[in-house]
Amino acid sequence: MKKVICALLCTTLLFGFSALAGCSETPRENLLKLYVPGEYMDEDIFAEFEEWYKEQTGNTVTVKLKPFEAVEDIQRDVEVKKEDYDLLCPSDYMVEYLIKKNLVQKLDKTVIDVTEEGLFKEEYIETSRQYDPTLEYSVPYMYGTLGLVYDYSKTNEHITSWEALFGNKYEGHRSVKDSMRDAYVAACIYNERQTLMTKEGSEKKASVQAVFEDTTDATILGAKNTLTAIKSGSVWDVDNIKFEMASGKSQVAVALMWSCDAGYVMNEYEDDNGNVHEGSKDLWYVVPEEGGNVYIDAFVISKYAKNVTAANYFLKFLCQTETAVKNSEYAGCISPVAQAYYQLYEYYDLDEDGIFDDAPEGWKQMFIETMFPSEDTLNRCGVMKDFGARQNAVSEMWSTIAV
Repeated sequence: MKKVICALLCTTLLFGFSALAGCSETPRENLLKLYVPGEYMDEDIFAEFEEWYKEQTGNTVTVKLKPFEAVEDIQRDVEVKKEDYDLLCPSDYMVEYLIKKNLVQKLDKTVIDVTEEGLFKEEYIETSRQYDPTLEYSVPYMYGTLGLVYDYSKTNEHITSWEALFGNKYEGHRSVKDSMRDAYVAACIYNERQTLMTKEGSEKKASVQAVFEDTTDATILGAKNTLTAIKSGSVWDVDNIKFEMASGKSQVAVALMWSCDAGYVMNEYEDDNGNVHEGSKDLWYVVPEEGGNVYIDAFVISKYAKNVTAANYFLKFLCQTETAVKNSEYAGCISPVAQAYYQLYEYYDLDEDGIFDDAPEGWKQMFIETMFPSEDTLNRCGVMKDFGARQNAVSEMWSTIAV
C-alpha cells in the first residue's frame, strides 16, 4: 500500500493544486476544490468521479486538490482567510471545532446520509458522534488508533502497557511523537493508569474518554511532569522513526505511533525517497491495556464552498465500495465504509498473496488487530476533542516540552 504520511500530520507535497491542463480557465462553478492531507487520496479516482458525476447530474466538474501539512492549516486558511475550498478533510477534533465555529455546511441527506443502514461500520458511526453528535456535517473517511510500536528483537518481551514508554526500562531507547495532542493524551492516560485498569467494557471506554476531555490545571501539570521526566533519553519524532525502526538500524525499542504508520512499515513499503523495502516483522503494535486513542479523519463541506452540489456527490462517490478500497490501498489506512472494510479484512485474513509467510507466531493476528481493531480494543479508546478555551493552557504546557 502507498502510505499516507499519516493521520493528518503529512509531508508537504511539492505541488499545489493537481496538475490539470486548463484548470485555471475552468469556471469556478465547474470546479470541485479539495483541501486534503498529502498522499491521502488516489487521484486516479478524480477522472472516474467526473464521468460518474456527469452521468448522475448531467453537469460537468473538474476536481482540483491542494494538500495541507497540518490539520491546523484549516483554521488559518478557512477561518481566517476564508478560502473557498469545497471539501475539507480534518481530524475528529477539528471537525468539532469547525462545527462550533459555524464553518461547515450540513450534508444534503438526499445525496449522502451517513446513517444509512449498512453504509458504515456501526462502531465508527458511534465514534463520529463524539465530534458530530447529529451526524449532519461529516462523512468518515479513514480511521486508526494511537498506541505503541515495539521491536521484539530488542525488547524480547511483548509490550502491553504505557509503562514501556514512560517508565525507566527503555530510557535512551524510546521515541515520543513530537505532536502536542498525541504526547499529551498518552501522558494523561498513563497518569490515570491505576484507575483505568479497574474498568472494563463500556465503563472503561467512558473513563478513557473522560481523560481525553479533562483539561484542568492539575491534569495539564501532571502531563507536563510526565513528559518532562522523559524529555531527555527519548527520540522526539513525527514520521521518520517508523522507517528507522523498520530498517533495524535504530536503537529505539518502543515508540509512540499511529496504527497506520505501524502497519505501513510492517510489510513491503515505500520510503519518502521512493525506495521499496521488505518491511519488518520484528515490529509489533499494541493499544496499551490502560487505554488509547481511536481517530477518524472525515470530510466536511466548507462554509465558503462554491460547488456544494458536486461536494455532496463526491462524498457519495467516496462511500462506494470500489472507491473506498482504492483509497485505503493508496493511503495505507482502512476505510470505515462497511463493504470496503469487509473486503480488505478478507484480503488479509485469507492471505492469498502470502504476505504473512514466515511471520512469527501470532504476528498475523497482531497485524489484523492493528488495522481492524476489535471491540475490546475500541472499548479502551477515547476520541480527541477540541480543547476549546483550554487550548492556550495546553499549548503553553507543550511549549516547555517541545524540542
